[in-house]
Amino acid sequence: MTKPGEPGQLLPSILLVIAAAGWGLFWLPLREFEAAGLSAGWASAVQFVMPVVVLSPVALLFAIQGKPVGFSRWQTAIFTGGAWALYADSLLLTEVARALILFYVTPVWSTMLEMWLMNRRLTAARVLAIVLGLGGLYVILGGDGSLPLPRNAGDWMALLSGMSWAYGSTRIRLAPDATLFENAFSFFASGAVVTVALAFLPIEAMGSPPTRAEFVELLPWILLMTFGFLIPAMLMQLYGTKLVDPARVGILFQIEAVVGIGSAAMLTAEPFGWQEAIGSVLVISSAFTEVLGPRLWRRS
Repeated sequence: MTKPGEPGQLLPSILLVIAAAGWGLFWLPLREFEAAGLSAGWASAVQFVMPVVVLSPVALLFAIQGKPVGFSRWQTAIFTGGAWALYADSLLLTEVARALILFYVTPVWSTMLEMWLMNRRLTAARVLAIVLGLGGLYVILGGDGSLPLPRNAGDWMALLSGMSWAYGSTRIRLAPDATLFENAFSFFASGAVVTVALAFLPIEAMGSPPTRAEFVELLPWILLMTFGFLIPAMLMQLYGTKLVDPARVGILFQIEAVVGIGSAAMLTAEPFGWQEAIGSVLVISSAFTEVLGPRLWRRS
């Protein structure tokens, strides 16, 4: 395996950084679509449905040729695609910083799952990662002295999205390698199913489906988002993840949290005080401890 600094991992690492930064700004187009008339639930749904529509002809061609298109991976995809579906909705139903921090408690759930499903031992680094992550969770949810519970539907979705992503990504690591297209198509297809299902929930903020006129008016922007960001970002993420050391992937994807939390603090009027700042530091430190801790412990 090449070392992180070697040319074999340079390009995929750069692609991962670009993808992570893009996902960190994902809340911006979602908010713009909502402001343009798409209700919260359907602003998220179109981000998954349209890539499925665009990729379906390729999937059909592959299926005719007897190549896998990802349907056999639905059990894993429903957790990975579903995680991002929940995450997308959470960005519209709660403050962006809260959604990002609650999602990025993922290393806590991943660590627990790896010990359970992969028989990983409980090390000092893993204990510290869990303590930091749960500490950040407490600061965000109960730092004002209240019970540390999600306060609205968006908070719950963000928290559940991190748990779902942790389980889905663990299943990917346990499963045989799949093609880039399989992973991407199954991700978007599962995300589409979950976002549409969520859009029909009896939650007032989820809104109602767009009218034909509203959809046609926004279609050029939806297509631009699909071809300009969603499909390329997912392909870059999947390509990089297969070629870059897992620890490095974890570090690089912290850029998403930094970009997302930083941009939300600068570009929105949403509250960002000591609770959000301390919670961010604790949660991001948890992720760094999880990916760097084992190496540092071995060297000491």
